[in-house]
Amino acid sequence: MDTTKLRLFAAVAGIVFGLGGVFALAVALTLALAIYLGTVGATFTVAALFLSAACICLFLFLQPNRSSADELDDIEDATADALADLPFDALKSIVEKRPLTVAALALVAGYSVVKDPAAVARHAQRFMVGLI
Repeated sequence: MDTTKLRLFAAVAGIVFGLGGVFALAVALTLALAIYLGTVGATFTVAALFLSAACICLFLFLQPNRSSADELDDIEDATADALADLPFDALKSIVEKRPLTVAALALVAGYSVVKDPAAVARHAQRFMVGLI
């Protein structure tokens, strides 16, 4: 089985078990409180507790006191960081997939630098100018 499918299956199983755990916790808390408050009172108390926890999480994670410009700056910084790491991630994946090809290309590049360094410098300069 492919590792991507296994990860997806693990994520789905984690979500299902997590939701089941929260449901079991809510039922257990309701049954425990039903002794003191009655079934209806315990149900509303547990619902209020979970609603309060949800509101606190919304407030903490959405951070309503931050302006949209600050949020946009954070997104731009995160995107720039991700794009800066992209070439290195691509090189790493190429080396992992085809190590012999990369070794052969490195050998050819090293040989051409040793054989004619001036020509390699000219080609590198043309390449850089072409990128601009």
